Amino acid sequence: MQAGAQTEIPKSVNDLFVKHMCFTCHKADVKLIGPSWVDIAAKGLKKAELVQAVYAPNQDRWPGYPPMMPMPQVPKKDLEKIADWLVKLKPAAAAK
Repeated sequence: MQAGAQTEIPKSVNDLFVKHMCFTCHKADVKLIGPSWVDIAAKGLKKAELVQAVYAPNQDRWPGYPPMMPMPQVPKKDLEKIADWLVKLKPAAAAK
């Protein structure tokens, strides 16, 4: 990624990240506790797989990261909106 390049998060998705505290472990372009949103998108998972990954995380898919706790309290419609964005996400540097 180019220096200074940042992945833009739509306000509606950002609001869901804030509401469900996703930013505690995930950032757009950098590893925090969990993988970045760009790294998650790069796995090429389908929408349904992304939703399921929040409800029943698969540690084998994310070596080098601590296990994610299941998040059953997040409404499916919110996860689907996040997943819709993730399946379309391209790193900011690659978008140029």
